[in-house]
This record gives sequence, C-alpha cells and structure tokens, in this order.
Amino acid sequence: MILSFFLLLFLTNSFANDYLLDAIEVTSIKSNKDERSFLQSTESVSVLETKNLNRSDLQNSIQMLNGFANVQTQSNKSGETFSIRGISDMGVTGYQKDNLASILVDDIFQTTLAVRAGSFENWDLERVEILRGAQSTSQGVNSLAGNILLYHNAPVFEQQGAAKLAVGSYGRKEAAVAFNKPVSDKLAVRLSYNKEMQDGFITNKATDNEKWNARNKDHLRGDLLYRLSKSEELRFNLKVLRMNRGGTYVQGDFKDYEVRENQDYKEITNNQQAGLTYTKTFDSHLSNKLILGATRGDSQTKSDEDGTSPKFSPTTLQAGARIGTDKDQFLSLENQFLYKSEKIKNVLGVHLHRYYLLNRYDMNMKFNTSTTTPVAQENEKYRNTYALFDSLTYSLTKHHAMTLGGRFEVTENHFGANIKIPTTSLYGALAGKHEDTTTHSVLLPKVGYTYLNGNYSLGVNYNQGYRTGGVSVNRWQASTNNYDPEKTHNYELSYKYAENRMVFAANAFYTKWKDQQVELILGNNFDTEVRNASESELYGAEFELSYLFKNNDSLRFNAGYVETQFLSFKNAGRNYSMNEFPDAANVTGQLSYWKSLSDKWNIVLISRYVGESFTDPENTRWSPEQFYTDINTQYNWEQYILEVYVRNIFDQKYRLLDGSPRTANSPYQASYHRVSAPREFGARLNYYW
Repeated sequence: MILSFFLLLFLTNSFANDYLLDAIEVTSIKSNKDERSFLQSTESVSVLETKNLNRSDLQNSIQMLNGFANVQTQSNKSGETFSIRGISDMGVTGYQKDNLASILVDDIFQTTLAVRAGSFENWDLERVEILRGAQSTSQGVNSLAGNILLYHNAPVFEQQGAAKLAVGSYGRKEAAVAFNKPVSDKLAVRLSYNKEMQDGFITNKATDNEKWNARNKDHLRGDLLYRLSKSEELRFNLKVLRMNRGGTYVQGDFKDYEVRENQDYKEITNNQQAGLTYTKTFDSHLSNKLILGATRGDSQTKSDEDGTSPKFSPTTLQAGARIGTDKDQFLSLENQFLYKSEKIKNVLGVHLHRYYLLNRYDMNMKFNTSTTTPVAQENEKYRNTYALFDSLTYSLTKHHAMTLGGRFEVTENHFGANIKIPTTSLYGALAGKHEDTTTHSVLLPKVGYTYLNGNYSLGVNYNQGYRTGGVSVNRWQASTNNYDPEKTHNYELSYKYAENRMVFAANAFYTKWKDQQVELILGNNFDTEVRNASESELYGAEFELSYLFKNNDSLRFNAGYVETQFLSFKNAGRNYSMNEFPDAANVTGQLSYWKSLSDKWNIVLISRYVGESFTDPENTRWSPEQFYTDINTQYNWEQYILEVYVRNIFDQKYRLLDGSPRTANSPYQASYHRVSAPREFGARLNYYW
C-alpha cells in the first residue's frame, strides 16, 4: 500500500516578509478553552498555524485537509462534507440534519449553508485546529466525531497589509486584499476581501455548457477590536459570504468530465455572520470571556430532476427542473469563566443556542415511467439547546496531572414535514403535514491523566460523545417516529514530544457506539425513517511529525489508521453487521517537504494519500485508493512573493463515488459519480506591507 505525504504548514506570524520557519513553537490549544498546552493535552489535536495555509497550491475549502491523518473530504451536491476517524459529518447512513461533526470559524458554529457559501476561508487565516474524536464535553451538539476550528487574524495595534492576484487552469482567477489599521490607542480595525472565480472542468453536453461546474466566490470580513480598559477588550466580527456554483458530479465515463442533463445545475448561497466577544481579566488568575454569535443563510438551487436530456435519451420521460430553497439561522451565547494558577486550570461555561432550518423542494416526480406528478415538500426544524460545562486540570506534582470535567445539556427538537401532492394522483395519500417535538437531556463525563517529563508527555483519557435524539418523518406511511440520543464511549492514549526543532504526537483510540441513529430504507426511497437500530465500534491511531533542519529545510509528516464496523445493523432483510462505514478509508496521510534553495527561492513538495473505502453501508460500492502530488515554487524579493504551482502533477483521475443506475424498472436511470479534479497549473503574486 502506498504511504502518503502532505502539505507543509509552518508556525509563523501573519504578514511576515519571508516564509521560513524560525523554530518549532508549541502553543496552547484554543479549543481546550482551559488553556492547556500541547504537552498537557491528551486529545488528538493538530494545530496548524501559518499564513502558508493560504498557499496558492492549496484549495480554499475543506478539500485542503483531504488526507490529513484520519481526515477524508468529499464534494457532493450538498457542498463540502468530511469524515473524521471514519465518521462522516453527515452521518454514516444518510443526512439527518444533525451533523456528527462541525466546523467553527472564529468561535461561531458553521451551518451547512454557511459552509456551502464558502465560510471555510483561508485568506488572512491565523490557524486551523483539527480535533479528532468526541468533543461533546467542550463543544456539545454536533461534536461526536470531532471538530474543525478556523481562526482568522484578529486586529492588532500596528499597520499591516497584504494583497494577492492569481491565475490558473480552467479560468481560475483570484484577487484579495487585507489590511490592519490602528485608529487610536484603543481601537484597531482589520478588513479583508477575497474574490475567486473558476470555469471548472465539467461540460454539459446537452446544453453545450463548458462551464457547468464553474464557481464564483466572494468573502468579505470586517473585524474591530476596542480596548475598553487595560483589562477589558471588545471584538466585533462581521462576515458576508456568497457562492455561485455549478454541479460537482459527472455522468458516464468519469474521465470524460461530462454530464448530459436538460437543465444546468445552478446554486447560489448567501450567508451573513456576526460575532461579539467580550473579555475581562480580573487578575493573573481570573478571566472571563463572553461570545455572542449569529449566522443566517439562504440558498436556491435549480437542477435536473431525473438527470437526463431528450437530446441523448429521446424515449425517456422528462421530469424537468427541480427547484430547491433552503434557509437557516443560528444564534448562540457562550460564557467561559477561567481560573488558572500554578496547579489548577479550570474553565466553567454556559452555552445556549437556537438553530432553525427550512428546506423546500418543488419537482415533477416520476413515480413510474409513464407519468410525472407535481410534488412540493417542506422540511422544518427547530433546536433549542441549554448547557453547563466544566473542565478542570489539576497538577498533582511536577510530573502528574489529572483532568476532570463534564457537560450537562438539554435539547429541545421540533421537526415537521409538509408534503403537497395532488389528491387525485395515485400517491395522494402522501399529502399532509407531519410533525412532532421531543426533549432530551444528557450528562457527559470526561477524565484524563497526564505524565509530563521534560520534553515529552504520556496521557490517557475517557470521555463520552453524543448526538441528540429527534423526530423522523416517514413520508410513505404518513407517520412520525421519535428516536433517542446516540452515545459513544471513547478511550484514548497519547504520547507527545516537543523541542526546539521537532514536534511529535501519537494517539491510539477505541470507540464503542451505542444506540446508533441510522436512516432505514423500509420499502422504497419514500418509506424511510431514522431509528436507533445499530451498535458499532471503531479503533485506530494517528501520528504527526514536524521537523526543522539546520539548513532551514522543513518536513511535516502525518498518517492515520482506522477500522470501522457495524456490530449489529439489519435493514430491509439485509444484514450489515461487520460492514465498514461509508467514506472511511483505513489509511490516510500527508507529507510535505520545504526546500530552501537560497534566501529568495523555496520549493514545497506535497503528497497526499487516501486509502480505498466503501461508499455505501452495504459495502457494494467503493472508492479506490488515491495518491496526489503537488508542487509550489516561490521567489521572494523585498515585499513580494511570486508562487508558481502544479496541483496533481501526474494528473491522477479517480472515480470517488460509483453512482450506478437504479434497477431496470426504475423511472430514474441516471447515474452520478463523484470524481477527483484533473491537473491544474497556476501562478500567484503576493504583496505584503
């Protein structure tokens, strides 16, 4: 099996005039909330701190993390999704509107629409933290599999600025600017704007549209920092996002990069976010942080309902366009009260949030091969969450420390589905509104132990993860079904080492999954509902190594291994027991090597590997192992950096999802395939002042 290699991410300050790594720096992990250091943390956390997260050879989306130790990403009709330790953020068997893992940007939860609008933004980015395994005790709902946290550069009290211009294959164009200005000794402002366009590489042969999967992205961010006093700060953050994109799949021979649909895929997603953070330092031991967040989004999608065209399928009944409308809102409040001393670090927190989601789909459905029926369906969801959490790290001696903590959370869920269909049709009985409400509470403990000795530490921890219960609507049977929360028991061992030129981390884990929520197909694609129907387990390990050579060359290598399996899962007469989870590659890894040719020339060589994985719970379809190699050459002079890059040097092409046609008597015969992107060339000019 091919081992892999990755992307170089260095620990440098924003807007520096060179890209060299001066030293390996071990910092605190922001996601801990109690300010434990790298060596004190027992969790599997990757901290990526650098403006090199904004390198031109990296995709400006979650795809940049594909292949990172036990992280696998996908691009599909719903935008960007990902798996951590083999657990997809969308659930192991279907999209249940309560993600198993989440992305937070500047301490604000990113809804599905926010991610689709381009909230995973690496321009003017300070750091990324990848948290593997359950983070429910600290992050709550949507953290059973893990989290990905992004932090953009905060305003500072000095003049700074940056800009970029880029061009590349398939009509790629980029332009961005960021600047920081102190208005007074109390007020600093930071503004950034990023514009990206690309024609894409997929052609719709039915409409002769060579830009079928084009994308056009706008990301505007304003950040204000106000010093109320020597001990108080107020930070206000505002983001406005917009993404206009085409489809992300192909049909037929995947290497042809073609679709044959009567209607071009068009999706426009907007998102607005606001965050307010108030921090108060009482003395050297006590501080308080209050975080208010709000985000709302809307999206309109127009696509081909049956994936065919009369130009290529003249005898096939045409269903026309499918119109999708989505809206969501997320409001949150979290207060963190921190006490720290030589022996104690303790954070006591309160968290509240309200989440709202509305989906509507209008289409002419083909229940058979001879007629179409107009159908409209609305799905509406509310969630109110109230939580109290605490994390205590106590240093027993110089070498021994204990971590204790937990979270008590109450969640109220309301879910409804309204199906509109002519009562005169054969399927008129499906019409009607179905809804229900549930309330669940949970107490989640965590306990850990760390042995520290100089430059290394050994750790062990146990915690519980969960996803709240909810309501499922069976459209075919016109009924609702309440399902209970699911819970994981997580056991982890860690070893960490850090010195001036090297950082090494290794984690081994075992997870037992109880009352797993799965989307069961009882009869057909409408006769489905979510039940607590499965028990599963997963186990594996990750390790990372960063090394700075004396000649300023740098290396970063990481790899992950995971085994996943359903222990008891039966559906529609089929037994899935001992099957692997979908999109759960056993082996992932990345390596990057930064070669400093002189004080002006640098070369970065990056390789990524994702092992083969199944793409359905039946384990009948699969994605092959993938190996990609990229290169970035940089020339530095004064305040300019010129980058020339090649992505996917060897033009590797993979069918990541085999969307085989339905059964012979199905009215829907189109197939959809996820594919990897072809080779791409490009150049970018960066200017820093």
